[in-house]
Amino acid sequence: MKRNLLFITVFLFVSFLFIGCGLDSFYYLDPPISGSHTPRYSDNDTMLYYFSFLTSETDTNGSFGDSDFTFLGTEVYYKIYNNVSNLANVNSAIDSMNTTSDVSAAATSLINSYGYKPLAFSGGSYRSPLVMATGSNVYVYIRPASDPTFYKDFAPAICFSTKNISSVGDSEIPYITERLVPRRAVNSKYGFHFNSDDSNNPVPDSHDSDVSYGSFTESRVWYVDMYAVSLGRDSSYSPSYSKVLHLGTVPVREEWFD
Repeated sequence: MKRNLLFITVFLFVSFLFIGCGLDSFYYLDPPISGSHTPRYSDNDTMLYYFSFLTSETDTNGSFGDSDFTFLGTEVYYKIYNNVSNLANVNSAIDSMNTTSDVSAAATSLINSYGYKPLAFSGGSYRSPLVMATGSNVYVYIRPASDPTFYKDFAPAICFSTKNISSVGDSEIPYITERLVPRRAVNSKYGFHFNSDDSNNPVPDSHDSDVSYGSFTESRVWYVDMYAVSLGRDSSYSPSYSKVLHLGTVPVREEWFD
């Protein structure tokens, strides 16, 4: 009888703890969808130096019923490297975390451990997330820098579109709902046309928070690496992330802008 009474007492005490403290809520967010092109740092065709993806909103938005959770949209994070081996090691580590049962592990590590920064833009400077929730999936095109040879049709841009586009030429303008100019998070005036003589596009510095600085794989060549992730928050403003989508890597050569 005493043993049964002890069991009941312990059960009620543990139940009280769970009810009183509550359990951490878990929200699953669909990750962004890979677009028609994922650039690699080994690509030689400069026209291919852009990122593209599709946001994942139609299944995520409104799927939490009357909960206190809000889907905010899709964030884009970037980091600048000058060493390909360092870049590949980080990509491999993030890939591994992206397969764990902790859905947010890759995103939180990307931000807190590896120092990736949210992509900024001119005009509005910065907003979080970059692609605000609309209730519909949005095509996103990002070209951080442009070889001057193709500048007219392939200028630096962040474009949101109703169709999958591969440039921002005249033929695709009707599908673009918003167009921004990409900027670095360390300073909203800084672009990605790295040039030691241009104060608005300074060459990355080893002390910049958006730079991983090592020995140059190739002299005066930088590598812009990007990820996209779906983002939401609960009533206590605690963020939740989806698995991350690696958007790829584009090289930027200082010699383009000498």
